[in-house]
Amino acid sequence: MAINNPSVFLLMINGQIEGANGLEEGISQITSKGRDSPQRMIWNFPLEITFKSTNPLGWPQIVVSVYGPDTFGNDVVRGYGATHIPFTPGQHNRTIPMFVPESTSRLQKFTR
Repeated sequence: MAINNPSVFLLMINGQIEGANGLEEGISQITSKGRDSPQRMIWNFPLEITFKSTNPLGWPQIVVSVYGPDTFGNDVVRGYGATHIPFTPGQHNRTIPMFVPESTSRLQKFTR
């Protein structure tokens, strides 16, 4: 009996998320303000990822979620975004547009 074993490929990624523009506070990692721009937050967050698949369609992607405290000190989503990872080797810069969830009720909008 023959076993159908599809061929797979591996994608290894080494890099870092250097920084972001935006809020001064969050809960994911400690950051510092950039010297050139007070809105620039510097993280230098290292990444080391290995993907394994039989089909590269629609991926690989990095999904980023940004959390921060609300009025009551609860951690809530401040924004999220995703970007595809390039298949070519070398150094690449990516800008991830962040989407901000909007409150659905007036009470949530007020306490936000």
